This record gives sequence, C-alpha cells and structure tokens, in this order.
Amino acid sequence: MTVINRLALSWSRLLRLLLLAGLLLAAPAARAQVVAGPARDLAFYLAQARQNSPLSQEAQNQGKAIQLETERLRAFYTKAQGTLVANYTAVPVLARDNGRTVLRYSADNTTNYVGYDVALSNGALYQGYAQLTQPLFNQKRFEAFAQQAQGLTLSQQNLSRLSLHDLEKLVGDQYILCRQDLDQLTYVREVLGILDRQRLLVRKLVEASLLKQSDYALLSIEVQSQQLFLNTYHTAYHRDLLDLNVLCGLGDTAEVALAAPDLPLRRGAPVGLSGFAERYRLDSLTLAASQQVFELRYRPVVNAFATGGLEAVTLADLPQRFGVSAGLSFSLYLFDGHQRQLSRDRTNVLLETTRAYRRNFALINPVRQERLLYELRALAQRQNLAREQLATYRQVLDSYKREVIAGQLSVVNYVQVLKSYAAAARDLVLLENNRLLLINAYNYWTW
Repeated sequence: MTVINRLALSWSRLLRLLLLAGLLLAAPAARAQVVAGPARDLAFYLAQARQNSPLSQEAQNQGKAIQLETERLRAFYTKAQGTLVANYTAVPVLARDNGRTVLRYSADNTTNYVGYDVALSNGALYQGYAQLTQPLFNQKRFEAFAQQAQGLTLSQQNLSRLSLHDLEKLVGDQYILCRQDLDQLTYVREVLGILDRQRLLVRKLVEASLLKQSDYALLSIEVQSQQLFLNTYHTAYHRDLLDLNVLCGLGDTAEVALAAPDLPLRRGAPVGLSGFAERYRLDSLTLAASQQVFELRYRPVVNAFATGGLEAVTLADLPQRFGVSAGLSFSLYLFDGHQRQLSRDRTNVLLETTRAYRRNFALINPVRQERLLYELRALAQRQNLAREQLATYRQVLDSYKREVIAGQLSVVNYVQVLKSYAAAARDLVLLENNRLLLINAYNYWTW
C-alpha cells in the first residue's frame, strides 16, 4: 500500500471518527410534542358527561315527579272532591188534542200524544247542583297506588343510572382511544427524530464520498413514510377528540392535550356483586305492587256524598225546587270470571322470569370479571416482554448507528431494524391501550 493510500485511509477514518463524535455529542432524541392547548384528564371528561347528559337531569326530575304524583294520589283517594252538575232534558211529543196534531216541548196536560211516556220521562228535567264526594276507608287503596307509582319511578331512575353508567364507560373507552392516538404520535415523532439526525450524518458522509447517494435516498424515503404515519395519527386524534367532546356534550372543537388516564382497578365491591342486580329487585317490587293494585278492585268502595241545588221537571216549579240531599254509595265485585286468580298466576310467572334473570346475572358476572382479570395478568406479562424487546432494539440501533457511520454496516440494515423498532413501539402502545380498556371494562361490571 502506498503512502498516499495510507494517508487517504487514515483521513477517512478520522472523518468518520469526527462524525461519530458529533453524533454522540448531539442532543438526545426528540420526544413527542404535546398538542397545543390546555391539558385535560379523564376525570374532567367524566364530570362533563355527567353534568351535560340529560340522563342526570332526568333522574333528578323523576325524583321530584314521584313526590308530586304521591300527593296527587293522596288527594284523589282520600280527599273530598267537589263537582258542579247542570242538566236540562227536553222530551218533545206530538199532541193530538181537538183533532189537531201539534208539536209540544213536553206531554203536560195532554193524554193523546206520540212520544216518551210522561210517567217515565217526567216531561222534562231541570238540574243544577253542587256535589261533594268524600271517599271512605281508602287509605289502603292510596298506599297501594302510591307504592306502584313509586316502584315505576324508581325503575325509571335506575334505568337512567344504568344509561349514565354506560355513558361513562363509553367516555372512558373514547378517552383511551384518544390517548392511543397521542402515544402513536409519540413513537412516530421519536422515530422521525432518529431518522432526521441519521440522515444529516449520512448526508455529510455522502458529501465526503464515504457513503453512497442511495443510502441517503433510502433514509429520505423512510422519513416520508413516517411523516405519512404522523399525518394519519394526527388526523385520527383530532377526529377521536371531537367524538369524545360529542359524548360529553362539549361544544369545543379546539385541540387539547390529554393526560395519561389514571384508571385504577376497582376492588371495592366483592366479585359477583353489582349495581346491575338492582334492576331485577326493582322489577320484582313493581310487579308485586301492580298485583296489589289489581287486588284492590275486590275491596268494597264506599263514598259519602252530599248535593245542594235545583232539580225540577216543570219550568213553572223552578222557584220551589231548591233543596239538598246526602247519602252513601257502596260497590263490591262479586264475580268476574276468575280474573283475580288469572292475574295472580300471571304475576307469579313474570316474577319467576325476573328471578331467573337475576340468578343468571349472579352466576355469569363473576366469570366475566375473572376473565377480565386473567386477560389483565396475561397482558402484563406481554407488556414486560415488549418493553424488554424495545430496550434491546434501542441498544441495537445505537450500535448500528455507529457501525453505519464507521462504514461497517449498510444503511439498508439500519433502516430495517428501525422499522422493526417502530413496529415494536406501536405494539407496546396497543398493549397499553388494551390494558386500559380491560380495566375500564372490569370497573364497568364491578359496579
């Protein structure tokens, strides 16, 4: 080897060492940038969803409505009721007196006529009186109807709470999806930072004729590919964030940063117990109350009444026909084709259906919860392995980076490992996202 060749080789090595030193002294890899705007967390969105949802207002209004309905039933079944009655009945006839047929408004003073019998119709009727009716012995009837109304309202309130609980799970899932988009932006920006610095060094080596132009072009193509991913994930984040705002009833379209969700596993309730079972208990109470109301029709109905006013059959007697009356009314079912027993049998069938649903839920809910816990344990192991793999990829990238600069490794190999690193980073993001979704699902069923 000539002296000139030795000098050229030494100069090449020196240049590579200088560039390598510049690489080692360079600034650390750029981390993911947060989206501009105020930071918000999962608690904020859950609070907004509860506050803005009509379901919360519905549950409150139903509570007020049952109080008003109870007072209405109390007034209807236990308080006196006053009514004003007015009647006028005309009974026209065709009178045949003295050989002539004449239309008269009543059959008074005539015996030869065509029309209703005056003995039955009294010729006419003039009524105008006030009536006061007081239900007697109706406290049990009021209590049964009030219990039925209260049961129906409690069922509606519980349905609203269940719907609000469903909404909270949807908000949690959507928030986790938004965080997944942000985490994907994080690792893409990290890969872009690595590529940008490596491309800068490769460009210097190409300018020094130490690497080929195709090496620089290959890195540029990979940068463009990662920029496409960056645009895709950013678009997905903006879309998913707007969907989150829709779920929470927010009229906000600005992009904000979302904090990592603080989503601990809910361990307060024992496995197998759940607020979902309240629905079946309330359904049973409502069915029993409805049957009790039906049974009331077989109890005696007693009312006291009093009237005062006018009642006459002739217009001339009106001034002398003002008076008062009072009395009691009584009614009692004697027979209705065995409807009472048929209603009891129907209620028992529906109660057995409700009990079957409750037993089924108590049986399968612990299995569902245990399945979610098992998946979480398995996922934790996969996450640990994925983190170890990612750390190994980082070490390999650091080693390959030095080897590429020293001319000991092709840029193609470096890019291939970098793609594998990006895929591993994406998989780790998806694993974390799945872990949070499983926790959210477990907390949903442990309620």
